[in-house]
Amino acid sequence: MHRILAFVLVTVMVTLVMPPAGAQISSSIQIVSPRNNATISGTQVVVEVRVQNFYLNPLSIGKAARPGEGYWEVSVDGKYAGLSADEVASFPNDAFPALEPGRHTIKAELRNNDHSSVAGAESSEISITIPPKSAMRYTPASGQPGIKIMVPHNHASVSPYLIVWVKIKGFKEEARAVGTPAKSGEGYWRLYVDGRMAGISTSSVADVQMTRGRHVLGVSLRNNDHSPVRGASSDQVTVTVH
Repeated sequence: MHRILAFVLVTVMVTLVMPPAGAQISSSIQIVSPRNNATISGTQVVVEVRVQNFYLNPLSIGKAARPGEGYWEVSVDGKYAGLSADEVASFPNDAFPALEPGRHTIKAELRNNDHSSVAGAESSEISITIPPKSAMRYTPASGQPGIKIMVPHNHASVSPYLIVWVKIKGFKEEARAVGTPAKSGEGYWRLYVDGRMAGISTSSVADVQMTRGRHVLGVSLRNNDHSPVRGASSDQVTVTVH
């Protein structure tokens, strides 16, 4: 009798937990950093997210919509502040060049490859405060196009999950133009690990997950159409994952 009751109970629980056959599991994005109601000072706000039931595909940005695939967009107080196809983005940037002191609302939303909204997807929203006299400004460096890795330093010892920081000069990061025809002086940058592409970015940061051991991180500028930027300087560092 006890076995029969246990079987019935388990069956009922499984029925309640499991979605109906053929039902679609909704995609979602969650901001994990900064924390809600955080106070932030410095030169950049780095937004870190986690995505569920959705594939972030950097090389499909701007292409036709494909279910369950795309990128995410970040906004500040309802104003577009950039996009990302990994789990980090930063601002101020070329799209959102200034963040004034005060309270601000940050929102992260999933987008299809063709920039349309993802039907039924859950977005994420937090509030942050920038202290008085702590306005953040983004001023692109002038000169010959190039990119340099600022963090990590060469020969650094790092953890398996790493956020890479770069500085760009003589080049505009045009997030919404990724995947369109090349236009002189604008595009995005790529992150490589041991010669293989690990991500793209249109802000000052990109993240990567690495195995233990020695690795070479490389960065380079790319045109909107993914071709290399002729004459632009690139950079690389060697790190050890502990």
